[in-house]
Parts: sequence; C-alpha cells; structure tokens
Amino acid sequence: MGKRPPSRSADDAAGLRRPRPQPGQGHGKASRPRPRGRGAARRAARADAPLAEGVEYLEITDERDRPLMAMPIAEARRQTLRHRVVLVMLHDTEGRIYLQKRRATKHLYPGRWDLSATGHVRAGEAREDAAQRELREELGITAVRLVRRAEVPASEETGFAHITLYTAGPTAETPRPNPDEVADGMFVDADELNALLEHFRDMLTPALVWATERGDVFRDMPAPCPDTDAAWEGAS
Repeated sequence: MGKRPPSRSADDAAGLRRPRPQPGQGHGKASRPRPRGRGAARRAARADAPLAEGVEYLEITDERDRPLMAMPIAEARRQTLRHRVVLVMLHDTEGRIYLQKRRATKHLYPGRWDLSATGHVRAGEAREDAAQRELREELGITAVRLVRRAEVPASEETGFAHITLYTAGPTAETPRPNPDEVADGMFVDADELNALLEHFRDMLTPALVWATERGDVFRDMPAPCPDTDAAWEGAS
C-alpha cells in the first residue's frame, strides 16, 4: 500500500492528535488495547444483546479487524479500542476535490480544512455504506461511485482505527454542508491544494496532509458513472 499514513471524527473519527503526515493519533509503538476491567465485557453491548436506543455503537475488532463486540462510541473512545473509520475524497466533474472545514466546536482540529467526509463505521455497517452515509449526512451527496484507495491497519498512530480511504464521484451535485456537522466547504484543484499544503499546512488536518502527500487525492480519477443512481465500490 506504500507509505503508512496518518482526521474527523465520526465526529473526530480519524482525527490525529498531532499534525503529521499520517492518519493516526498518538505516537510510539502500538499497544494491544483491550476492554479494561472485569466489568468491561458486561458494559459492552455484544452482537446478540439488545442495543440502547439513540446510542451510536461501534464494532470493536481485534488486531486482524475481526469483530468482537458492539460498544457505545463514548466507551470505545475512553478505552481506546480498535474500531473502523472511513475517509472519503469527493470529486466533481472537473476533477477537483471538496474540502470541508471542521466546526470550531470540534474536539480535534477545530477550524481546520479536512477531507470531504470522514466518520466511524457503526456496528453491523459495511464500510462502503458508512462512506455513503457520511457523504449524505455531512454534505447532502447521494448515490456516488466509491473506489477504495487505501487500507491502514489499526495502531496507536491511527488512534486504534482500521482506516479505509475512498474516492467518491465524480459528481455534478452541489454539496450542501450540514451546519451541524460542517462549518464550510470548497472545491480545489491540484495546484490550489498544493499551495495550501505549502503555505497553510497548519490549517489542514493530518489526514488531508497524508492523503495529499501519498498522491491519492488526484490519482486515477474514475470516469463519470452513466447511472448516477448506481453506487458501487471498485477494487483497490
């Protein structure tokens, strides 16, 4: 896959704890997070147990990305357990990428420019479904083609997230940023993105820096889909 990378959340889903060209959090050698304490397993909502209504659950995984249990997002964050995150790069028909500006109220990287959409994969949810959901919830974009670009295994540097990077589009739809999720947004071309990286690096999230420096943002742009209602995932 090339270089190991470095976010948003599902708010801060893939947000890194320090600006470096990797999609991760923290630093140093990766540890093996496990549910802490004897009561952790009882607090976790397993696949065969009823889930509380109105609570967002993540699927906790092992180091090989095999599902172990479902757990409320707040508890999963507290225990820094392995989970899944998607990062999405949305392109328009001119080949530009859409950047979203994170809200000032975000816990990680408030006010910085980020990839188009990012978020946690919910318990029982496929990665591509999570990517489509984040595009819909954050930008009002529906039924776009997805191409998987990269997979990053969970480690301390990724905040113990198994990260999947997607390209989406090209789309002729105009993004409609959800004010509850996104402060602002804009399409930029390769020259404009490189200028941002060179002169305003501290205004970009580590995930955006990582994807740009890997060369993934404008690599092998997919052709327009003749059926805009058909969304599919391409091979990496």
